[in-house]
Amino acid sequence: MILPWFVFVLSATAIILAGIRLAPYGEAIGKRTGIGQGWIGLLFLATLTSIPEMTTTVTGAMIDVPNIALGNAFGSNLFNVAIIVVLDVLLLGRGPFLLKVRTYHVLSGSVAILLTLLAALGMVIGSPLTWLGISPFSWLILFGYIAGVFILFHAEKRQVELEEEADVPMSLQKAILGFAICAIVVVAAGIFLIRSTKEISLATGLSASFMGAIVVAVVTSLPELATSIGALRIGAYDMIVGNLFGSNMFNILTIFFADAAFRSGSILAGLRGGESDQLIVAICGVLLAVIAMIAIGVRSRRKVFGVGIDSVFLGVAYLMATILIISRGI
Repeated sequence: MILPWFVFVLSATAIILAGIRLAPYGEAIGKRTGIGQGWIGLLFLATLTSIPEMTTTVTGAMIDVPNIALGNAFGSNLFNVAIIVVLDVLLLGRGPFLLKVRTYHVLSGSVAILLTLLAALGMVIGSPLTWLGISPFSWLILFGYIAGVFILFHAEKRQVELEEEADVPMSLQKAILGFAICAIVVVAAGIFLIRSTKEISLATGLSASFMGAIVVAVVTSLPELATSIGALRIGAYDMIVGNLFGSNMFNILTIFFADAAFRSGSILAGLRGGESDQLIVAICGVLLAVIAMIAIGVRSRRKVFGVGIDSVFLGVAYLMATILIISRGI
């Protein structure tokens, strides 16, 4: 029993360290190629920091633990929105955090919610129909993601002026090499992480839904947290929210790849009794995203003990969601 926990901790540590380094390498690549700050967060950093989620989700599908695979995707989205609370606290009364971001982020949050609802609908219907071995709902997620990225690119272009190119001490070659090395570490560690998680789940009696939605989801979301804290120090608020909502979009996209890797038909129809747990996690993630989007639109300046009132609501909602998941998952 000690060995699976050792592998889990070692793999998680590798993912965290490599994931943290992915962000500066990715940012350097973005700046060297002329991509603006908002777009770096929305697409580039979001994709990079979501590699752990993609690795664990797809690996979970490959080794026939679909509840861990989907639980990781939905649970990571839940934790990503909760990161806003941490950032508001770190502002030390200079917030509210969401008051500092532009309103176009409501669009990326809406696309993330739309993709989540498509996945939830696929689980509810539970149709075994597939095309090329992939559920029609997973195909809709893929096309929805592509369309969403296209819409968000033009929305960001209209609302934000192109930023001046900043000096980047890192060369493009060094950035690409560093990213490639970190990506390899993340992929390899993610495979060991998901396998050790399955063994821990079986040995401790913890459900696969709980392990995917809480434990693995939090670990694989730590790169987003580290990236956000680094961006907070330089006041790159739009990059942070673009990264978080963009990561949520990409996390749901990983369901398409997991469906392709799942050998027993449609992964959305192959949960074998875990549908209700996954739906709860997905709905909780949607609720937190809606709270964040309302806060961005309302632009409230109210604070409670120096923290924005919207972050207080988000923190309470995340705590209640976690309690609900734990109560059903053990």
